[in-house]
Amino acid sequence: MSNSAAQGARVATAISVIKWILIALAITTGAVSVLAAVLDDGANSITVALAVAAGTAVWSLFVWALFGWFEHTLMALVTISRNTAVAVPASRYDVPPAPYEPTV
Repeated sequence: MSNSAAQGARVATAISVIKWILIALAITTGAVSVLAAVLDDGANSITVALAVAAGTAVWSLFVWALFGWFEHTLMALVTISRNTAVAVPASRYDVPPAPYEPTV
């Protein structure tokens, strides 16, 4: 695998990690707002908490779709690169040995 394909795979993995961190942050925000509304006695607090929870759900779906698309596209390009590029050995030790052909 070439260095650029390996770097592309690492970037796709980083995009995936960032995606799940953002989704976890949004879910935590929604859960904290609902918990704060349950513990508060205000009349509008439940309405605000449900609005924040709905907003974080929409945000989570948006992040999941957008970053998932980025990740999928980059991994598809890396796969195409791996399957179509000529493998250049990184050093002389990566070259496979020649097949044994006995001479008669």
